[in-house]
Amino acid sequence: MMNWLGKTALVGALVCLGLPANAQTCSLLRVVEGKGAYSVQKKVSAASTPVSPSNWNTDFAVSNGRRFSRYAATVRAKNGGVYNIQMNLKYANRTSDKVFDQKVTLKDGESVNISGSPRLNAEPYQVNVVVGGIPVTGNAYTVVASGCP
Repeated sequence: MMNWLGKTALVGALVCLGLPANAQTCSLLRVVEGKGAYSVQKKVSAASTPVSPSNWNTDFAVSNGRRFSRYAATVRAKNGGVYNIQMNLKYANRTSDKVFDQKVTLKDGESVNISGSPRLNAEPYQVNVVVGGIPVTGNAYTVVASGCP
């Protein structure tokens, strides 16, 4: 079984391999409430209800003072299916931009790389990646995000 550091290095390599050569200087972003982790593995929960929220959202922190021209995320499905995937850039003024929103069909072990750019003259403080969908409830996936110059 692979330890935490090995998993983080592997996921980081997957993000970099999915990027063009000139963008491979991207910096991994830490998972908010992830105890220093750069990636998170989850199982898709049931959809939200008024009394039970879903676990479809994962937030990644952008370090203060870091300026990136693009933000990227890689979602790797352990189980195949049609996933609803979104990426949102969250700003300090309590607004956000949805930079990716698609249904993506993934096979077992397959990854998808997504990216989006921030507003001109504004830097997000978090990258929010949403992975879910009723048809994939119970499926497992890993997600990692990065900022790219």
